[in-house]
Amino acid sequence: MALDAVKALGRRDLGPLEPAARRIRWVRERIPLESGNYPYVTARVKAKRGLLLPEATYGRLLQMGIPEIARFLGEGEYKAEMIALGARYAGVDLIEMAVSRNLAKTYNQLYEFSEGQLRTMIARYLDRYDLQNVKTIVRSKTYGASPGEVEEDLVPAGSYSAEFLTKLVDAKSLDEVFAELELTIYDQALDVLGLGPSAVTNWAEWEDLVSKLYYQDLLASIPPSTEANRLMRAFVQREIDILNLKTLLRVWSAGAAFDRDIFLPGGLETEPEEFEELVRLEFPALRQRLEAYSYYEEIAADLEKVKATGVGVLLRKVEKLHLKQAARYAHLHPLSILPVLDFVVRKDREVQNIRLIARGKESGLSNEVIKDLLVV
Repeated sequence: MALDAVKALGRRDLGPLEPAARRIRWVRERIPLESGNYPYVTARVKAKRGLLLPEATYGRLLQMGIPEIARFLGEGEYKAEMIALGARYAGVDLIEMAVSRNLAKTYNQLYEFSEGQLRTMIARYLDRYDLQNVKTIVRSKTYGASPGEVEEDLVPAGSYSAEFLTKLVDAKSLDEVFAELELTIYDQALDVLGLGPSAVTNWAEWEDLVSKLYYQDLLASIPPSTEANRLMRAFVQREIDILNLKTLLRVWSAGAAFDRDIFLPGGLETEPEEFEELVRLEFPALRQRLEAYSYYEEIAADLEKVKATGVGVLLRKVEKLHLKQAARYAHLHPLSILPVLDFVVRKDREVQNIRLIARGKESGLSNEVIKDLLVV
């Protein structure tokens, strides 16, 4: 059985395959395989990063109408996608589809010109787009969205091809969707719930489980046996900390309560059990507890104003913190996977910002409101 298939079985009883699976894990964790064309890939990434929109460009986009934004994008990095999709889409839909297609193309290029263990690590990280796409498809089945509406929101930048995602979209039922996803984390999450697709009533719980399994498998695939692995592992753990902090702030601000685990394990600093306690604290006690975390100074000023400004401003500060940390560690380790991951994060944020500007314009939001929503 292939290694990926063994991994996909997760914590299930492998029966006679268990000795082989243990051997695979033992080898993976102990033999330092430092392989990958790091100088070439980091040079390519540096060139691609130079194509990202400068911060000042967002100010220019805010002064444009939707046709002008589309024309601007069609003259730069997104030109090929704008031309290819121009006959089928227009306006905001064209902008959103073009930037998403360009994102997928860019990430697929990263994967294609990488080699060895570097390529494997990039692939594992980019599987988050599979996670995003499958969640979108499952939601669409529960809410009765049309295939056309769903496909506009898909970004085939992970392991699943556009053709496979279309097959899931065209499936007649959730049972058919999960038949295609057998032996994956999506199927495994259902097993944890002990339910079949047609019996699930709380898909939010399934989504939380899938996210946990994704990060669990991602961390398991990068044991700290080499310097490259240790750098990537720390990067992912910092990302988990950021996600947990965002969840904490949203839930605390809303005064919500959950009867399930909503925080991710595996972070560098955050522990799910501790954050579950923080959700229930009054503001002075919450602030005091957060002072113990390394990121506190970065968010302290906005945390103090959260009651007046709302949690949205603070959440954007946390997202900016993620960009800042990614850049810092990429700079410190220029010939590692970190510049690649830094670029992945920044490219994703650029696409989100462009889509936000376009949708904001369409919805009639003021430039000031849209500007406050951007993360740059």
